[in-house]
This record gives sequence, C-alpha cells and structure tokens, in this order.
Amino acid sequence: MTTSSNTTSTQNVPQWQRVALLVAALQCLIWGVFILALPERSSIVYGLTKAPTDLFLWQGTGLVIFLFGVGYAIAATNPRQHWSVILIGLIAKILGPVGMLWSVIQGDVPHQVLYLIPINDLIWWLPFTMILRDAFMHHRGEDSSALAPVSTTRP
Repeated sequence: MTTSSNTTSTQNVPQWQRVALLVAALQCLIWGVFILALPERSSIVYGLTKAPTDLFLWQGTGLVIFLFGVGYAIAATNPRQHWSVILIGLIAKILGPVGMLWSVIQGDVPHQVLYLIPINDLIWWLPFTMILRDAFMHHRGEDSSALAPVSTTRP
C-alpha cells in the first residue's frame, strides 16, 4: 500500500525525469551487456589498443555498468524517492571521466578513450543534477518545478 505523500510525489514528477532515467538505464544496460558478452570487442570500442589480459576484470566493469542501468530503471519509477541512486550515478559520471583522464595522462590507456566521456557521462550531468534539485526541493516542501525561480529573499 502506498502512502499519500508517495502518491503525491509520483503524480507531480515531471515526465521528462522518468524518460531521462529510462534512457540512461537503457544506455547502461546495453553497454553493460556488450562488455559482459563481448569483452574483447568492447575493449577495442572503448579505445584500448588490445583486449585486457584479465578479461574478468573488464567484465566486472560491464557488470557495474549494467547494475547502474537497473538502478536508473528503478529510479525512473519515482525519482524523488530514489534520489540516492541518481546521486550515486551522478558521482560516478563525474569521477569516471576524472579516472579516465588520469589513465590517459599516465599513459595507461590511449587518448582515443576520451571520446566516450561526452557520450556516456557528460550528457547526464545536467539532467541528473536537475532531478536531484527537484527531489531536494520536494523534500523541503518547496515548489519543485525545474523551471521555478530561485528565491533570493529571506522569509
């Protein structure tokens, strides 16, 4: 049985939030399955010059990506309730590119791998941040519309 506050929060969630999370879920599910099923081929797509010697570690990365997809799909059912999944995803989408850039600078991976950052990470920074802002505003009991102006006056 759902509570009235839970029902209210799902009724007022902007549709674009659910769509964005479902698209993020689909992207992660596809990438995750690709890495799990075809680790050698996926490592080449990622810009590596040769497949990792320990493919199970690479497949572990695919499993984590797949699980993020599951999390985003769950979060899409009620972004305000599952805000913590979105926060973890945003942190991962910020730290992932930092780690990737560091690996390029260290010479561990070729610079070609950097083309994936905008495709897999940067595109989600704004929508995830806006969803988290909405959830925060909702939990504070304020107008949580993504287009609501920020008040500069104090009560």
